Amino acid sequence: MITPSLIIAGIALISSTMLVNMGPSIAGANPFAAKEEKVEISSPQPPVKTTESQPEIKATSIIAIDKASGTILYEKNADEKRPIASITKLATAIETVGVYDLEETVTIPKLPAYKPGDEIIGLKPGETYKVKDLLKALLVNSANDAADSLAIINSGSSEAFSKNMTERVKEWGIEDVNFNNPSGLKDEGNEATARAVAKMGMLALHNQLVEQLVATGTSSITSTSGRAIALEPTNKLLQTGQYKGIKTGYTLASGQCFIGLANVQGHEVITVVLNSPDRFGETQQLVNWIDNTYKWQ
Repeated sequence: MITPSLIIAGIALISSTMLVNMGPSIAGANPFAAKEEKVEISSPQPPVKTTESQPEIKATSIIAIDKASGTILYEKNADEKRPIASITKLATAIETVGVYDLEETVTIPKLPAYKPGDEIIGLKPGETYKVKDLLKALLVNSANDAADSLAIINSGSSEAFSKNMTERVKEWGIEDVNFNNPSGLKDEGNEATARAVAKMGMLALHNQLVEQLVATGTSSITSTSGRAIALEPTNKLLQTGQYKGIKTGYTLASGQCFIGLANVQGHEVITVVLNSPDRFGETQQLVNWIDNTYKWQ
């Protein structure tokens, strides 16, 4: 069920181009409105390509999109389904916003055993936090224990929550996704295409809190008993000032993955690189190529 907390404020105008490229369910003034609702939308001018050069980027799958017009600026193997690791947490965030009151206080449940190297922040069973703080840990620090906590508290298990979040994402026209865990730690059966990742990112960014959190740098959360936990962003491109999010991912199977939101000539561009040897370097290379190749009117 879509709750009032899922209603999005400050939606950017999305063009008819996006209706074709990104799917009808993401377009319009309220992407969480009923499917049958008709929404009038304007058509921002797409950027103009000025050269025929191609970027030399080694990532297996790539897509770059002008966020306002929906124009595809570049793509490579964008419909190849791949493991996406912690980018999965964008779907976890979408489901969390849909099923929780973000101001609600919840109790950390018994959690799975994590291995050394798994990204966790040390949540302890029995501690209590506001949902919005667990969402913050999920998106800033990519905390796997926050993902599992949100899933288990709501649905009784990570598997049940993952099934629900897969269905919710698909309800909004984002196909070529499948999730069997809310963290992305398990690669098998947890995958999406670069195009689907871009759509999922754009959908997540329609929520003001999510938009704010994916752009958050070093910060912290505090339990209701006063225990503070420091959060360090996994997105190192935030330091450049050119990027406003959004999510990293890495496992051995997925390789380095990243979906970014970059400012190019004063316009927002969504980029996705999957299985990159250098996700931040190749994202910057892609953004520089877009800046040199396209002009916005």
